[in-house]
Amino acid sequence: MNLFNSFTPSSLPPQSQTGSYSWFRADTGRFLFRSSIDIYRNHFSGLILIKPTSESHRILFITETGIKVFDMEYFSPGKYDVHYCMESVNRKPLIKTLGNDFSLMLYSVSDNSRIKIFTDSRSARMVIRSTDDAGKRFCFINAKTGRVEELVKTGLLCNKVNIRFFSDLPWGPDSIAISHYNIKFNIRLTKIDEN
Repeated sequence: MNLFNSFTPSSLPPQSQTGSYSWFRADTGRFLFRSSIDIYRNHFSGLILIKPTSESHRILFITETGIKVFDMEYFSPGKYDVHYCMESVNRKPLIKTLGNDFSLMLYSVSDNSRIKIFTDSRSARMVIRSTDDAGKRFCFINAKTGRVEELVKTGLLCNKVNIRFFSDLPWGPDSIAISHYNIKFNIRLTKIDEN
């Protein structure tokens, strides 16, 4: 049985661990991104700081004028706490969408998920299809670099969200694009070099 035309079922290489595919591991340090968030007709821009630790990931979003918009902490796929959220943004559906999007971005493949692996020898891509409490997702990995290139989360009948990682560097993404299929909600992150 083929999936995505030329992809065939396979298994993970023996040295691979599902959690190792994430760009945001505890040993990677912090990430600072220039950010742009478009929600329907509303636009927010500023800085997003992502700080991985051994226990969790902390995401802080501040505007260009230094006003904190939200501060969230992620513990595992679908599990997060909101430490702060600006009143004008603090809407349950919006917080849930942000929570799910960033959770998917941080935890590409969770350790407690049921996974199936597919590979395409022609394009040097591997796909990990995982299912857990947070739902079903497809993680497209460049088999040569071992890095995530794209994530797709699916709903019951259609795709819900797509996350694409762009990078020429081995230690972090240059930019990230998060887009939704069924609502006008897009997030663009561009890495800021702090050196």
